[in-house]
Amino acid sequence: MPGLINKENRGALPLSVSDISSCVRGYTLALTASMTYENIEDHAIEGIFIYPLEENSIVVGFEAMISSQIITLQIKDKAKIDDCYLDCCARYFPRELFKNLLFPLLTGHIVMDEDFERTVLVVNLGIIPPMETVHILVSTSSELSTLPSGGIRVSSPPVCTPRVQRSINEEQGLSPNFSRTPHDQTPNTPQLWLALLLEEEAINSMDYEFNFQLEIRAPYLLAGVESPSHAIRADADPLARSATSIVITLADKYTYDYPVVILIYPSEPHVPHVLIENGDMTQEEYDEYLHSRSDFIKATKKDSSNERKVDIIHKRLHKDILHNPVVMLNFCPDLKSICSDLRKVHGEFIFLIDRSGSMSGVNINRVKDAMVVNLKSLVPGCVFNVVGFGSTFKSLFTTSQSYEEDALAIACEYVRKIRADMGGTNILAPLTWILRQPLISGHPRLLFLLTDGAVSNTGKIIDLVRSHARYIRCFTFGIGQNACRRLVQGLATVSKGTAEFLADGERLQPKMIKSLKKTMSPVLSDISIEWLFPETKEVLLSPVGNTFLFPGDSLIGYSVVCDATRYHDNPKSDKRRRYSMMRSVESASSVFYHSQEEDPVKTAGDNLGSHREGLDKTSPRRRAYSTNQISDYNPAKKVYTPSDSSSVVVKNPLRRAKVQELIGQMSPEYDAQWRNDYQVSFNSSSFLFSLHGYGHQLCRAETPQDTHAAHLDAANQHKGDCKAVVSGLLCGKPMKWEVVFDIEPFLNGREREEKVHEELWNETFHHLAGRSIINDFEHMADKECEIEHGSGRKYQLYGIHTSKACNILSKYTAFVPIDLDTNEYLQTCIEYLNPGKLALSRTRLLTRAAKGFMCRSHSKSGDSIGESDNENKDYIPLVLLQLACGAFPLDAALCDAINVPMDKLKWTSPFTSHRTSLGHLSHSKTYHMVWATAVALAWLEHSSANYFIEWELVAAKASMWLSEQDIPEGRDLASVKAAANQLFIILRHWDENLQLNMLCYNPNSV
Repeated sequence: MPGLINKENRGALPLSVSDISSCVRGYTLALTASMTYENIEDHAIEGIFIYPLEENSIVVGFEAMISSQIITLQIKDKAKIDDCYLDCCARYFPRELFKNLLFPLLTGHIVMDEDFERTVLVVNLGIIPPMETVHILVSTSSELSTLPSGGIRVSSPPVCTPRVQRSINEEQGLSPNFSRTPHDQTPNTPQLWLALLLEEEAINSMDYEFNFQLEIRAPYLLAGVESPSHAIRADADPLARSATSIVITLADKYTYDYPVVILIYPSEPHVPHVLIENGDMTQEEYDEYLHSRSDFIKATKKDSSNERKVDIIHKRLHKDILHNPVVMLNFCPDLKSICSDLRKVHGEFIFLIDRSGSMSGVNINRVKDAMVVNLKSLVPGCVFNVVGFGSTFKSLFTTSQSYEEDALAIACEYVRKIRADMGGTNILAPLTWILRQPLISGHPRLLFLLTDGAVSNTGKIIDLVRSHARYIRCFTFGIGQNACRRLVQGLATVSKGTAEFLADGERLQPKMIKSLKKTMSPVLSDISIEWLFPETKEVLLSPVGNTFLFPGDSLIGYSVVCDATRYHDNPKSDKRRRYSMMRSVESASSVFYHSQEEDPVKTAGDNLGSHREGLDKTSPRRRAYSTNQISDYNPAKKVYTPSDSSSVVVKNPLRRAKVQELIGQMSPEYDAQWRNDYQVSFNSSSFLFSLHGYGHQLCRAETPQDTHAAHLDAANQHKGDCKAVVSGLLCGKPMKWEVVFDIEPFLNGREREEKVHEELWNETFHHLAGRSIINDFEHMADKECEIEHGSGRKYQLYGIHTSKACNILSKYTAFVPIDLDTNEYLQTCIEYLNPGKLALSRTRLLTRAAKGFMCRSHSKSGDSIGESDNENKDYIPLVLLQLACGAFPLDAALCDAINVPMDKLKWTSPFTSHRTSLGHLSHSKTYHMVWATAVALAWLEHSSANYFIEWELVAAKASMWLSEQDIPEGRDLASVKAAANQLFIILRHWDENLQLNMLCYNPNSV
């Protein structure tokens, strides 16, 4: 039940006003939502605000106003959260008394599972007086997913657009079914499970005022904008000379039924684009800031050379992201038009099967049949493995094996013997083992999970897969009504896979084949981005490591660029340095290893001088404040912020971001100014093509058509001194795309005049780059802990530094509400299942357990053959006979599967050698397999047409094999297939007790 809720009775407060202002630039969305709630009770309540986020979204700003009280958020280390409240309450209670007696009674109100920590914002707003109005402002930045066509989809947050249901009794709360939970949770329960709160739909009891405004600033021409949910109005700047920027509003009154959905269609959806966002400091300001940093001062005491200064700049880039330009690369390649050959589609297919006791009986038999069909539907060139789990886990192979005849035969035999005899349900151990396996070049990792149960560590499992989402895609299947929907859906969502749920009596094969078909699309694997910058630039790249894309997926890369030209004695303007996102953990550590923590005294926000404080006070930007802006609690010192009522006397601290303020009333000069800030390149003529084998996909650097003439002159001077190169493997073939851009105009940051009037969307790329860099550090820390047996502490510290510098949550930090008037912390009312403490030393029980659980010998296990209920039904016996290449052998097993005697197969064969042969047939001869494969396809079409969806891929593989063969005796493939179809027409007559010779014209028989 997202929104503002009453902590005591779990009821939702009614929403009276909802205002959404947002801006799309490239594949990013910056959104500010302003919501007004009413406490209609005649008594005070304690309010908790719950705001779910999309998977690739982050909170960058929050403010709440209750009467004259203003509440915002501060980034704190999770390990230090308790100390915040101890310090605040030390004035009223003895510290030890509060710590030992009172504090434990106040904590743990909402249980925050690991997977919700960065996808759900939960804020305790404290006491809300009776009949009081609450204003809440939330700012988010998001990476947008692309559609298969290359378009972009934008949707309004559900919290801002709750459905109106007027029939609900207000006295019972606005979500009457909320008390119905599987855990019998009652209002007196001391803990609230966030997962249960989120299960309820956001419903409002009355109409509310709703405003929606979306600004689109495109680095390309727009082909169209539409909404499948509501009628919309599009307004363009009358002075614009091209359709690159428009403002979308609702054409009619909002009807409170569906969230607002906007679809944006670029004119060139499959061309890579580079967008650049200025830093918040000029070079002079950054130098002043840099020289006040403790690590810079310590490092330059003994060595003040320029080389040493450049080294320090490079090592602290993750702390200075906001102060430097960020370059963002967007790319959605058109893969289907390049490669559509199923034979060239490769992948690593891992089937993770629940073999716990609850799967016994019908469920395990359904899995057996479905697994046979899936194994036979794979294509040569892929690799695969099968892993069963219960309390422990067993893998069929120690590593994934090539899809060849021997491995396929072993796998099919193994699957037919599996039983549900492995105890309880422990998914974490086998999943961890799978994720630790080395990636195979050219083979994206595709996981198929089949389970019927639930686990106690759902959040930890989902968060584990989320941290590896760049390297794996999960297709999950919940079998039966007891399957945990949160687990099944969550694993698919975080990895961009799909989730399917199987009801009682429903066949599993169609759902698995549906998911398998998605993986048979062309895939661009082993993707890397290389950046070329002048040697005088220091660069931090993200994300680190390769990834893969299916059709419709998009690639986003970031570069944080700092200009160190002033520290180079003899810079060479034509010399370039290459930066690759494919560096290892070791090389990454060399970049940051010596970076030191900030001096806490100098990170309180007073380091930039009085002129920067003044600029900050007048900034309308609404953000969550980190320890870099607000010092640790000190009752003797008041730190003013842009949201403080004493620093902004007249202005409403919850000022709503109206699009009219952003573009509706802007002058032509201001319009040109923001266009220049976000242009992608000055060199419109630069056009690069470097592609192996496919010359029709051309890549260029885009330039807005209405760029100011003065900047076009600058373009002629610079000609683009930087380059981004995207490379990968498509169907086993190397591919490369290049785009040229110019970084020079963005290196001096925003001028002071711009900061005074800076608008809401000027740090979106920086926030998302910070999020990506934090994810990189967390992944490095986990890898060092679990694989390299280190502590991972240094990478954890880097993640914390970046988190605090960018106001972005990490695994080791949390948002803490703070009252800006008193500068005191409020209780979070959150109990974190993942404490996120730094690892000083770490046991590796999971690693040892995994080694003990692994069963490397499966040939003589104690499993007995469990016959499937469907053993003699449908098409399964025939599918079991298919070879890895797609062909079927002509033997007695084939005759049994299709129930046709061998002599009849010979009589109806189009090949003379079959009709004249009386001896044993050789399986290895091609024409035997050609006839057998054609017969198998014909049988499927005639006798099992109802299950076409299930055997479609099996038939496609067989048909491809046939098309590659040279048909003997002068026959063609069409005649062979026709003869096979004729066989089953004849069989129908045989079924009517007629003889074959009666079907032939014979005058003596008349």
